Amino acid sequence: MVSPLCDDWAADVPYYWPEKTADPFPPGSPHHQLGQQMAMASICKWDPTFLAAVPLKSCNPAADGQTTTTATDGVTRTQVIIHTPHGDLIGITENRQTAQTIKAMLETEDDYRRMTWVAREQMDYDEDEAIRVGREQLAGIGQCGVLGTWWEPPLWVNHDEMHYHLADWPEAIGELRAANKKLMLKRMKTLRKAGYDYLFYCVAGTEWISPDFFRKHIMEDTREIFRQWRTDGGFVLWHTCGRAANFIEAGFYNDLRPEIFETICEPPLGNVPTLRWARQNLDRAIATKGNISLGTMLNGTEAEVRAEVARVKEQTRGYRHIVGLSDDLLHNTPLQNSRAFVDEARR
Repeated sequence: MVSPLCDDWAADVPYYWPEKTADPFPPGSPHHQLGQQMAMASICKWDPTFLAAVPLKSCNPAADGQTTTTATDGVTRTQVIIHTPHGDLIGITENRQTAQTIKAMLETEDDYRRMTWVAREQMDYDEDEAIRVGREQLAGIGQCGVLGTWWEPPLWVNHDEMHYHLADWPEAIGELRAANKKLMLKRMKTLRKAGYDYLFYCVAGTEWISPDFFRKHIMEDTREIFRQWRTDGGFVLWHTCGRAANFIEAGFYNDLRPEIFETICEPPLGNVPTLRWARQNLDRAIATKGNISLGTMLNGTEAEVRAEVARVKEQTRGYRHIVGLSDDLLHNTPLQNSRAFVDEARR
């Protein structure tokens, strides 16, 4: 199979709908990003794993906060303010090519307790509306692919300061983690009722956390999330796009057994020695996915793209492997490179 991670329209030509049927999610539709993924898959002829979301807004509007977005000189600035009975939470990010946190929402012990209030308030939401939207998305997709949504462990922390915060305020963070897990498990039930097929489960590698940190703060919550999702009939696509070698050696993926695991990054993007090494150390039942460089796709020639695909096929020969990318396809990637990528993968 060949299935790159493609969140939206990434080609170097303006968006267009390639099918004779009407565009199910045209520009202006709340699901246009999903429509862009569908168009890319149709034009390039790959096997899509679609990503979308449903509204899970709290019945208490205060718990979802107020978001303000401004754009100046190519910089998009987003501010979120949540008014809680215990004080305000404020988060600010700026986005040029990538996002940068200007002010983290969780900076004090009181912030974590405020966020626990938010998680508890968000338990009460309009499930019928979420199911309606999910089924509307599925009706547009039809039989073109599977539908999933972004997910993560229930440990909510300020990533820049997380090790200090966990040491300083373990009780407050523990309360938030428990409240968030309860919320996530409820939301997962709703997603399955809406017809979502898979969780796009994102966990950082050792560029952020150690194996011991994973064991202590993430493993058992992940096990519980996977157990419920699979019991309800879904599957898991686990995404770790950084330094995953130590986690492979520790046996985490073999223990938790995601149906699909990506992206198995080799240097300089990650630290997995080779794709062959990764496949030899991962359970044969796990289908791996990756790992063509986004730089090659964006800036390389068709011949270079084909050579990379051929190398991936040779490295993973004899194993269940989906030819994919090191992460999300970059905007303005030449369409001929995407088509060469698919053609060489299927050849």
